[in-house]
Amino acid sequence: MTYPVAFVLVLLATLLCQPVKSTFCPDECFCADASSLYCSDREYFPISEQFKQVHLENVTVAKLENLIFKNISSLVWRNSKIRKIENTSFYNSSTLIELDLSNNELEVIRNGVLQPLYLLKILNLSNNSLRDLPRTMFFDLYSLEELNLRGNKLHVIPMNVFAPLLRLRILDLSKNSIVTLHDHFFRQNKNLQSLSLSNNNLSRMYSNALVDLAILENLDLSGNNLESFSKGLFDGLKELKILHLERNPLYNLSIVTFSMLHNLIYLDLSDNLLKTLSQKLFRMNNKLETLVLDRTKIEILHNSEFVGLDNLKKLYLRNNDMLREIEQFVFLDTPHLEILDISGNKLTYLPNTISTLNNLMDLNISDNHWVCDCRMHWFANWAENRSSIFNSDLSCGPHSYPNDMIPTLQNLNCTKPRIVRTSPPGLHVLKSSALLECSFAGNPHPSIAWITPHDYILHWNPDPSVPDIFHKHAEVHSVSGHALNRNNLKMRVLENGTLFIQNISREDSGSYYCFATNPIANTTAEVLLYIDPIIIYNVKIMSILFGAFCAACFLGITLLVQLLKYIFIRFGIVDKCCNCCHKDKTSPRAKQIYAMLDNIEQYKSQQLERLRENYAQQVHRIKDNCAQQVDWIQSSYSGQAKHLKEIRDIGTHHLTALRDQYYDQVKRVRDYSTGQLSWVRENYVFQRNKIRKFSAHQVLRFRESYKYQQQTLNKVLENLPSFYFENCRSGSCGRSDSVVFDPKDIAGIDMYIKTKIDKLAALEVPNLNESQSKMSVYYTPTEISDDANDDAPALEGVHINYIEKDPPPMLDFRSMKDANNILNPAWNTRGEYSLLNKKKNLNGEMPCRVFSAVYSNELFNSNDDAVPNKKTELGDMEEMRSLLQSNSMPTLTQTDSIKSERTPGKHVVLSFEIPVNSIEHVNLGKCKSDTLL
Repeated sequence: MTYPVAFVLVLLATLLCQPVKSTFCPDECFCADASSLYCSDREYFPISEQFKQVHLENVTVAKLENLIFKNISSLVWRNSKIRKIENTSFYNSSTLIELDLSNNELEVIRNGVLQPLYLLKILNLSNNSLRDLPRTMFFDLYSLEELNLRGNKLHVIPMNVFAPLLRLRILDLSKNSIVTLHDHFFRQNKNLQSLSLSNNNLSRMYSNALVDLAILENLDLSGNNLESFSKGLFDGLKELKILHLERNPLYNLSIVTFSMLHNLIYLDLSDNLLKTLSQKLFRMNNKLETLVLDRTKIEILHNSEFVGLDNLKKLYLRNNDMLREIEQFVFLDTPHLEILDISGNKLTYLPNTISTLNNLMDLNISDNHWVCDCRMHWFANWAENRSSIFNSDLSCGPHSYPNDMIPTLQNLNCTKPRIVRTSPPGLHVLKSSALLECSFAGNPHPSIAWITPHDYILHWNPDPSVPDIFHKHAEVHSVSGHALNRNNLKMRVLENGTLFIQNISREDSGSYYCFATNPIANTTAEVLLYIDPIIIYNVKIMSILFGAFCAACFLGITLLVQLLKYIFIRFGIVDKCCNCCHKDKTSPRAKQIYAMLDNIEQYKSQQLERLRENYAQQVHRIKDNCAQQVDWIQSSYSGQAKHLKEIRDIGTHHLTALRDQYYDQVKRVRDYSTGQLSWVRENYVFQRNKIRKFSAHQVLRFRESYKYQQQTLNKVLENLPSFYFENCRSGSCGRSDSVVFDPKDIAGIDMYIKTKIDKLAALEVPNLNESQSKMSVYYTPTEISDDANDDAPALEGVHINYIEKDPPPMLDFRSMKDANNILNPAWNTRGEYSLLNKKKNLNGEMPCRVFSAVYSNELFNSNDDAVPNKKTELGDMEEMRSLLQSNSMPTLTQTDSIKSERTPGKHVVLSFEIPVNSIEHVNLGKCKSDTLL
C-alpha cells in the first residue's frame, strides 16, 4: 500500500510543477502565463495578439514587417539575424515599452521606423552593425530612459541626435569607433546619470563636451586613446561618483584634473602609462573610497600624492612592474584604509607608517622583492600582532623559502646610532684648514648629514648601495632644497664622514651640526669652530707697518721730486729742453678775453685809487677848515674880550655872555665838522664797494655771455646739413673771429675768470696810511674795518645801497643874529662891524670870520676889497668840481650863477647836501679848543 500511494503523489507533483500548456501556446515555445511568450531556435511564425511580453531567441527572419503587436509592452528579439526593419513594422505597437533587438545584423534604421513608439522607455540596439544614426531617428521618443548602442560600428555621431531624448538616464556607446566629442554634445540630455564611452577610439574630448551633465553619476572612458584631458573637462560633473579611466595612454594628470569631483567614490586608473602622480592630485576628493592603480608605470609613490584621501578604504596597487618604493609617509594620508593590495610589484621594503593603519583588515604584499634587513625590522613584531590581516605568504624574496620573513627579521641585530667621538671646540687661524669629526656607531652604520652656519647641508652615506632616508636629496644643497655645486664650496665631507674646511674665514665660525640616522633611530651632535683672535693683533701690526712704509715711500718720492726740480731749475735744464717745444697755444680770442679781464681789474684799481685820493683831499680840507675856523673864533673873541676889559661900563655880565657865545660857536663848528667827516667816510665806503661789485658783476656777465653764445652756436651747427662741415674738416672754422672760442681755450678761460672772481672776493685794500690810528677822524677805512662795524648795513649780492638820509643842514648864521649877540662879529657884515667899531672905538681891528669858504651878498654887503685873501678863501671852482666827481657825492650848488670869470660884487655861496649818519670814534683833533681865554 505504501509504494502505490507514493507513486501517485510523485506523479501528481510532476504534473503540477510543469508549465501549463494550453491550446494557445505555440509549439516549441514556453508560456509562463497567458500574456508571456518565450520561443527559441525555431522559424518565425505569426504571433498572437494576446501576448504582451514576447521573448524570441534565434528566431531567424530577414526583416521585420507588418508586425501585429497591438497590446505588446515588451519585445526581445535577439540573435535572429535581423538585417532590416520596415517603416510599417511598429505601426500597431504604440504600447511598446521595451524593445531589445541586440545581437542582430542591423546596418541601418530608417527615419520614422521608431516614431510610433512614443511610450518606449528601453531601447537596446547593441551588437549590431549600425554605421550611422539618422538625425531624426529618435524623434517622438520622449519617454525613452535607457539607450544601448554598444558594439556597433558608429564612427561619427550627428550633433544633437540625442536632443529629443529629454528623459534619457542611461546611455551606452561603448565598443564603437567614435573618435571625438564636441562641446555641448549632450546639451539636451540633462537627466543623464550613466554614460559609457569605453572601448572607442576617442583621442580628444573638448573641454565643454560634458559640461551639461550636471547629475551624471557614472562615467566610463576606459579603453580609448586619451593621452590627456582638456582643462575643465570634468568641472561640470558635480555629482559624479564612479569614474573609469583605465586602459588609456595617459602620461600625466594635471593637478586640477579631479579638483571639482567632490562626490567621487570610485576611481580606476589602471593600465595607463602614468610614471608619477601629481602632487596633491586628490586633495579635493575626500569622499573617494576605492582607488585602483594596477599595471601602471609608476616607480615611486611620493609622500604628498595621497593628500586628501582621508576616507579611502580600498587601495589596489597590483602588478606595477616598475614600482620599487613607497615613501615613508604615504600612508599617513590614508588613515581609514581597510584593504591594501600591493602584490606583484618590485618593492624592497615597506614604510613603517603602515603600522599606523588601525582599520586595516586585508593586506596582500606577495610577489615583491622584499629585502629582509634592518629597514623592515619593525615589521616582524607588527606582523605577529596583526597576523589575521594577511591572506598571502610572507617571504623575503622571489627565491627565498616560503614564509621565512618573520624569523629572518627577528634574528637581525639592529641597533640605533650613538655618538662615539666629536671634535672638541678649538681655535683656528684664518686662512687655515680644519677637520670637524663626528663618529657614530650603530647597525647598520648611520649616514651623516652636516648642517653648516651657512645653512648648507652635506650628506654622507657609508654604503651607497643601500639607500638611506636622504638618498633623494642632492649631495650638497641649501636648507630650502636647492642643489649646490660642491666644487664651488670650500668644504666637503671626506670618506670617513669628517667635514673638511679649507681657507677658513670669519663666516665659517659657529656651530656645525652632524645628524646621524639609520632605519632604527637618529641622533644629533654639535661641533663648534672658533677663530683665533691672534689674527686681530696681527692685522693691527701689519696695518701699522704698512702705514709706516707708505709714509716713508711718500716722503722719499717727495724729496726725490723736489731734488729733481731743484736740479732742473738750478742748471736750467727745463728752459733748455722745453724752449723748442714750448709754444703758446692760447688762441687770439682767448688772449683778447684775458686782456679784457685785466682791463676790468685795472679800471677798478684806478677808480679805487682816485676815490681814495678824493677822500683824503676832502678830509684834509675839512680838517684845515675846522682848525682855521676855531683859530678865527679864538682870535675874534680874544680881541673882543681885550677891548671889553677897557670899557668899564659893560661889566662882568657881558664878559660871561661873550664867553658862553664862544663856547657855543666852537661846539657848532665841531658838530658840523663831525657830520662832514662822517658823510665823507660813508660815501667813500659806498663808492668803493660799488666799484668792486661792478667789476665782479662785469666778469660774471661776460663769463655767462660767452658760455651762452657757445651753446647757441653748437645747437646751430647740429641743425646744419652735413656739407656745411666740410670747411670745418679742412680747418677753416676752428680759428674764427667770432665769439666762439677754441674748445681747448674754454677751460683755461673759465678757470682764469673763476680765479679773478676769487681774488675780487678776497681782495683787501691797504690803508691810506698804516701808521694812522683807527681812532682818528682822518683814518681811511678798509674792507676789514668796514666789516668790523656792526652798525654798518651789509651789502647783499650786487645790490648797491643808497644813502637814504639827508645831509646835515647848512649853518644859517642869519638865524643866530639877534639883539643879544649883536656884538658878535661873526654874525655881522663888515659894514655893520665897522659901524660898531666906530661906536665902540675899537681902533679899527678886523673881526675874525668863522667860515671863510662861504660868502654871500646877504652876509657881506661891503666891497670886494674889504674881504681879505678873497682868492684864497673862495678857492677854485674847478678844484671843487674835481673834489665832487661822483653822482653820489654831495651836490654843489651856488646861490648866484657861476661865470667863467668872476663878476665884481658877486660872491659865490657853496652848500653841501650831506647825509647825517652816525659815526663812531670821531675826534676833532685840532678843532677842539680846551681853553678860550
